[in-house]
Amino acid sequence: MYNLVTYCSYRLKGFAGAVLATFLFILPSYLLILSLSWIYFKYGSVSWVHPLFIALEAMVVGVISHVFLDFANRYASDRRGALLASTAFILLVFKIHALYVILIASILSIILFHDQKDVKRQVAKEKGFVPGKFSQRVASEVVVSLGFVVILLFGLLNNSLYSKLMFSMFKVGAVAFGNAFTIMPLLQQEVVFTHHWLTMKEFADGIAFGQITPGPFLITATFIGYKVAGIWGSILATLGMFYPSFFYTIVFTEIYGRIKDNQWIQIAIKGIMGAFTGMIFFVTLSLAKTSLVSSATYIWAVAPFLLVRYYKISLLKIFIIGITFAWIAYLAGNLI
Repeated sequence: MYNLVTYCSYRLKGFAGAVLATFLFILPSYLLILSLSWIYFKYGSVSWVHPLFIALEAMVVGVISHVFLDFANRYASDRRGALLASTAFILLVFKIHALYVILIASILSIILFHDQKDVKRQVAKEKGFVPGKFSQRVASEVVVSLGFVVILLFGLLNNSLYSKLMFSMFKVGAVAFGNAFTIMPLLQQEVVFTHHWLTMKEFADGIAFGQITPGPFLITATFIGYKVAGIWGSILATLGMFYPSFFYTIVFTEIYGRIKDNQWIQIAIKGIMGAFTGMIFFVTLSLAKTSLVSSATYIWAVAPFLLVRYYKISLLKIFIIGITFAWIAYLAGNLI
């Protein structure tokens, strides 16, 4: 949805329209999750709040289990896809960085899928036309490219906490495509294993916040940034996470119609999505180990799994229902 907003506004109103529309699309979600982050880190350990987050963390496990099964059915249903998923899972178990796993998956996919007949070129219908003069479009691409380079150099050359935070989110945002849940293994790698900014419990809660708030799932970066470096951290983390997608949308609008059906690009994406299946399974097990600590938490995990998978209830409704029941259970426990 975030990329769609940028794309449509760029086509309709050019670069200035894309900047304004993208900013206004993200702003409400940013302010909401910033407020929730403040409440969480200030009151999260209070007795009446803690049971709610126990339920939330278990519910996240149930929801992600559903996502894993969807990915497995779509991308790992044959032997080649299953091999990529298994390889990615094993590499993460041996603490290979998630970005290297993606690179290995793209190489393996070329080896495994290059002879498949179902990966074919198709005629691209989208011409990628953007209103305005050619020089204006080139200027827009130059501006967003300079921003991309500035963030990249800031992360590589500056050793401050702010630069590390923004660059970590920037790396995740740069390879986040497909289903929004594909960013989870990369986020987990950066914020839990590499920099130790969040515990697994906090990571699960951050994912829950990204689900219960309207707007893009990538807004979880705001929660991470606030934990690491306060309000400025939340701003830089959000910028780092979202800027790569904004950059890609502006730059590739002109050429996407020519490359989207390229055989080798389709092969690489197919392999990477297969690898993401194994990576999401690894995240699911990691979260389950932290969150499923009692028989009650298993109930909190199974219930949303069944509701979202078999009854197609929206995630927002599921989390609202779960929080409500957790609150009622807490009150009942204290009244008895």
